[in-house]
Amino acid sequence: MKAIFACLILHCAGCMLSVAQKPGIVGNTVSMRLHFVQNGFVVDTAFANNGQTLRELKAVLDSPREIVGVTVSGSASPEGSERINNLISARRAAALSAWFDGAKVVSVDTIGINWAMFRELVERSDVEWRDEALDILACVPGRSVADSVKLRLRMLRRGEAWKYMLEELFPELRFADCTITTEADTPAGTEAVGGQPGCAEEASGKGVADMTVCTEASGRTAEAVTPAEACAGEPAVTAVDRPGVRFAVKTNMLYDVVLIPNLGLEVGFARHYSAAIDWEYAWWSKNASHRFWRVYGGGIELRRWWPTRNSASDRLQLTGHHAGLYYQLLTYDFEFGNRGYQGGRWSHAIGVSYGYSLSLNRRFNIDFTLGIGYLWGEYKRYHAADGCYVWDSTNDLRWFGPTKAGISLVCMIGRQGAGKGGAR
Repeated sequence: MKAIFACLILHCAGCMLSVAQKPGIVGNTVSMRLHFVQNGFVVDTAFANNGQTLRELKAVLDSPREIVGVTVSGSASPEGSERINNLISARRAAALSAWFDGAKVVSVDTIGINWAMFRELVERSDVEWRDEALDILACVPGRSVADSVKLRLRMLRRGEAWKYMLEELFPELRFADCTITTEADTPAGTEAVGGQPGCAEEASGKGVADMTVCTEASGRTAEAVTPAEACAGEPAVTAVDRPGVRFAVKTNMLYDVVLIPNLGLEVGFARHYSAAIDWEYAWWSKNASHRFWRVYGGGIELRRWWPTRNSASDRLQLTGHHAGLYYQLLTYDFEFGNRGYQGGRWSHAIGVSYGYSLSLNRRFNIDFTLGIGYLWGEYKRYHAADGCYVWDSTNDLRWFGPTKAGISLVCMIGRQGAGKGGAR
């Protein structure tokens, strides 16, 4: 009886071993990752190692082994707003999943801002501020505190840490990756992508469930997006990823006090630069007492900014210290009592400026500016007599010194927010 029982056990074990060794029973799992430029969600074969990755992907798709399932995820870096990062993350996932035409994409995951991997990268780094950054990242940022976490990271070591993260860590978070499970036509562990032996990765053993994710960009499932369609709507996302253009209107209150209405427009561009144009115009007179007050002209200025550390956005906020180059032209006619001074057609000035813009709130700033430069032109001296203006002399005007001064009220134009949005 014991002998019969032993034979049955050996027979069953042999059957189980035979089944386990049959090709196609054990699945192979291969993971691949495509990297993207900041703001990008179109696959670029020339970027990073994408070319090699796509060749390996093609080898898997051309293989006779049946694809059992594919899981795809998209990731973004923390620079921008949560909403835009979720959108760009979904588009990256859609751009990768579109390459599996005819294959079964069973799961698409939109990671959005990849805080978990961000923390891992900081932990592996050897920078001196690592522990400080990890303390800031200790709480898992939800929508209500993510902006606060990013603000504290920007302020860490006077921006030194954030600059390092932008250059060294954030590029690693801009990706879409996939896990491909295929039926093995040889025993697991003996064949890799492209048929090279000894390189196959271990099967993950994870179960996958049918699931589709509707991307915010198009309202369609990820499976339905083709590579050509993956870039649809790119301009709208591109505009918010780059260091955003910022507009402001302003008035110089020093001119307003002396009854010279004026208005200026300033446009921020790149990350630390702005261009401004302004114009003033006044034409007051009271002929009965020979009073005359006429001045009009304007100027342009290019500024370089050193933003305040507590700026919560990569967009230029037009706050903090600034230095610039400016050009002005104006004409004037002032009369005090019976003595008057009338400028020629135009007087000109060029110079350098320095100032500081103080933020009052998200909408308004006060800007203090002083310019030193060279002023040239000509003017006429005259006096009033018997209801007429009598010319006395024409003089050259040459002046080096302060030629520009302003205490300006600045109003920001456009959407205000803590994040620029979209940078990945």
